[in-house]
Amino acid sequence: MSKYHLSMILSESNLFKLIPMYVSLEKYCSDFKLFILCMDEFVYHILNKIAFKNIILVQINDIEENNYDLEVAKSNRIFHEYCWTLKPIFLYYVVNKYNNAEYYAHVDADLFFFSELDYIFNENPNASIFLIDHRNSEEFKHYYELSGLYNTGFVGFKNNNEAKAAVKLWGDRCLKKCTIEYDIVNKTFGDQRYVEDWPDIFENVHIVNSIGANAALWNIKNYKISKKNNVVYLDDSPLIFYHFSGLMLLGSREFNLCPYYHIEDENIINYIYDPYVRWLAKSIENINKEFPWFNAGFIDKKNIVNLNNYKI
Repeated sequence: MSKYHLSMILSESNLFKLIPMYVSLEKYCSDFKLFILCMDEFVYHILNKIAFKNIILVQINDIEENNYDLEVAKSNRIFHEYCWTLKPIFLYYVVNKYNNAEYYAHVDADLFFFSELDYIFNENPNASIFLIDHRNSEEFKHYYELSGLYNTGFVGFKNNNEAKAAVKLWGDRCLKKCTIEYDIVNKTFGDQRYVEDWPDIFENVHIVNSIGANAALWNIKNYKISKKNNVVYLDDSPLIFYHFSGLMLLGSREFNLCPYYHIEDENIINYIYDPYVRWLAKSIENINKEFPWFNAGFIDKKNIVNLNNYKI
């Protein structure tokens, strides 16, 4: 039995970000399989040729075939919304087809690990479901009413019936509605707020304690960042993984780090962002050597309102 089976939805715009995520995961997790739902042929072609040893590729046609509910969903939402819809659908597919792991999780492509994945699940090995609070800093507190309590860039599950029921419920809700607009009346936003009532519905839900899990632009200002013995700390907690949400590719060695504010803390830049974008630059370079025609995911800086560019 494997320890972790992780699922990811991947479109061509995030392909470059997959490499740093995978490299960091491989460093800090000794027993995993990463299942990737390829949203287009380019993603499948490139990853199939690279052939990472712990990645299993699934083509979108394999999920959509003879699935009327997905056909309807795909017809009434934009591409980004459809990708969000597929998060629990694909995870449920993985859980049922590859039912030989101890734990499962959905992971976004823009995560980067700094410490062991085990830290998250070892907090409560008996839990069925693992959720992570946004832990919003002061200027993001109002987002609790918009995007909800928990961030679904990472959602973990034990291999049991309660967890499977939660994933199925998540998928059913996303199929009905999954919009990029905030709906504060019905409390929906994409796939995120559908997990908000899980502590009331399910018995064994664990809210992850470590502030080092799913650190991101919306909470990083809460903490003092330091580095000791090559380990990055938020206050006194090791950074487990950072969610580089909003980071944009401007060129092969130029990036917009944060779309909301300029990052003033040099330790955040030096210990968190700089190592990541250097891996990202290496990813771009290596993929372009083998596939020079591929250039998806870059943003024209002229279209960026709050430019926080960083060159290496």
